[in-house]
Amino acid sequence: MADIRLPSLVLDRGIETITYARQENAAPMPERSEAPPPDTGVRAHLDQLLQKPSMDSRLDQALRPPIANRDLLLPGRFREALGNALVQLRAAAGSAGDGSEQSRVLNRAVRLLNEESSLRELEHMYRSALYQG
Repeated sequence: MADIRLPSLVLDRGIETITYARQENAAPMPERSEAPPPDTGVRAHLDQLLQKPSMDSRLDQALRPPIANRDLLLPGRFREALGNALVQLRAAAGSAGDGSEQSRVLNRAVRLLNEESSLRELEHMYRSALYQG
């Protein structure tokens, strides 16, 4: 029978050098609640210079709704605005007369925002449980 041997790996030397590349230029990750919205993410400078507008980008820009306050796209700021809206709606519902149409509408809005807040808290709790394993 023929003797077929693979050339063996010879490890007669150890690690010669360790190179640390660009450790001082590493950009820190943004805080979880302060990350830019996905549609306005950071684009490479070269991409900004060389990209020519196409029909897709023009249609995308024409169909995108205008947003007056882009801070609301950040999760932390949205949660804060939702809490402020709930406080203001509770105050308005308390000052409205009982039994009026306006009072019923405001109380319904308060109930809906309370439900939304509790669902968001539940989602946050489940996400934290998933991260913890």
